[in-house]
Amino acid sequence: MYDYDLILAAQTQRILTAYPCQILDPANPAHGCFLPEHGDHHPNADHGSNASLLATACYTFLCDGSPLHEDDELFGRIQKSIAFERAWQRPTGLIDLVSVNWESPPDTGFAVQLFSPVVAFARRLTDGNERAAEIAETLGEFVRTAATGMIDRGFHTPNHRWVVCSALSQAMTLYPDVDARAYVDSILTETIDINDDGEFTERSTGIYNAVCDRGLRFMADHLDRPELLDDVRKNLEIMTHLFHEDGTVVTSISNRQDRGNRLVPTGIADSFFDMANRDNDGRWASIADRLIALGQDAQHSPWQIQPFTQNPEYRESRITRSPIPDNYARLYPVSGLWRVKRGKLSATAATDNRAPFAIRYGDINLTSIKFSGTYHNTTNFEADTVEEIPDGIRMTQHGEKNVRTPGYDLPLNKPVPVGTFGAVRGTRERWTLQTIDLILDITEVENGFDLRYRTEGGLDRIPIEIEFALEAPGQWETDDQVTPVVNGQSSILKSGFGIFHRGTEALSIGPGQAIHRNWAMRNSSPADDRFRVLVTLQTPVDHTIEIRYGTWSIASHSLI
Repeated sequence: MYDYDLILAAQTQRILTAYPCQILDPANPAHGCFLPEHGDHHPNADHGSNASLLATACYTFLCDGSPLHEDDELFGRIQKSIAFERAWQRPTGLIDLVSVNWESPPDTGFAVQLFSPVVAFARRLTDGNERAAEIAETLGEFVRTAATGMIDRGFHTPNHRWVVCSALSQAMTLYPDVDARAYVDSILTETIDINDDGEFTERSTGIYNAVCDRGLRFMADHLDRPELLDDVRKNLEIMTHLFHEDGTVVTSISNRQDRGNRLVPTGIADSFFDMANRDNDGRWASIADRLIALGQDAQHSPWQIQPFTQNPEYRESRITRSPIPDNYARLYPVSGLWRVKRGKLSATAATDNRAPFAIRYGDINLTSIKFSGTYHNTTNFEADTVEEIPDGIRMTQHGEKNVRTPGYDLPLNKPVPVGTFGAVRGTRERWTLQTIDLILDITEVENGFDLRYRTEGGLDRIPIEIEFALEAPGQWETDDQVTPVVNGQSSILKSGFGIFHRGTEALSIGPGQAIHRNWAMRNSSPADDRFRVLVTLQTPVDHTIEIRYGTWSIASHSLI
């Protein structure tokens, strides 16, 4: 459960475990730095390294009920860590992310965003508490100088804008002399990059949705812009319908590094919990509880304790929990996203995606179904439209929308200097072939889906491949063979049906065809890290795949 005492205990355990990771040699240039628990051990002041552990240390020292409340040794370590954080600022006030971003305004923003609530919390405790006052002053000086350094110095990614704005908005509340409002307003003029379905630009369910929602919550509070919470609500609403049965989240739609990963998005738990309390939403409270319970080291993040320090009344909150949605089919037309959830079954279809359909059934993970072909790079299916049909959706890739139609370049009838062939390509006239449309109808049936794949136009005899990428290990069983499979193997389903099963769960695929035996067609991006089942066809195609899920019977060797 998302509980103050539970999370505070985890924060305490985290910082005690980090004691041996702190550099205490005064001769070391990184004196005072907490080295990160995970990953490399390069000392740095960024939000994933010293800054995160320093925030945890401060919360553990300041929070009432903590076993280390007002602890002498911990206070000494906090002082050293703050001194390191300040010493490793560049003259501008900015800090580095050594893996990629040097003298980085957005990464400084992550740290300012993290420390500002700590400084605000310490300030509220300064009456008669000299140590809290010292933390507020020294850590606050980092916040002030770092925030000043961020002004008018930019960002890289879409979410960075809201990190920068939220960090500066918090800093301006703490230090009214930080003159950042014009810069913040110039960024906000770009408008929040969220669509009507609730998706941010990066579609990052596992990482950056959490970053954006947290930033918008802080901006709403510190800029007096409560309307920004409506964007948080929209994103949390779509997130509510993107969870698999085991608490992991759909990542096949992401445009960032979480794409395709199996993960529990613990970073968004604080937003679910905070907004559950603001809106008295029992579903979101239940999701926050589940994320905290399931996520590895979820309670260790300092963000999880922060809502309680900003809103002490949350400690006594008694929101009536409501069930997490578990039985629905929903189309998000702006995002081009279709979600089906039926208990253990979780399915996702998406436009503008090389993995247009994916299915989870319990521990069976069909991570992607891809449709590929060799017709001038115009038959690798990425739907550009989606529409509802009875019991399902129709996804279409329209051939005329391709940037380059099938065909060949014609001569320019003038010299083309060496090294300029690519540069002049867009100026050539072309001899073009017939465009091809690709249509995928996905209909939900009892215990499964029917996928009807069709081609219209183009030429005949074009090789087509349907790839089913399954997360192994498991067993692949057809009418005449049983094979234990691991990731990296491939199989062509020549005819009939095959069943992939592990434990008591199974997924049936078919009927197969094997018109060609091209195991990895050009530009098909085969899922080499999965067990691949291929159905091979050629144009014109009108083939229906039946996918069924259910319980594997070891007695009858069948799906029931």
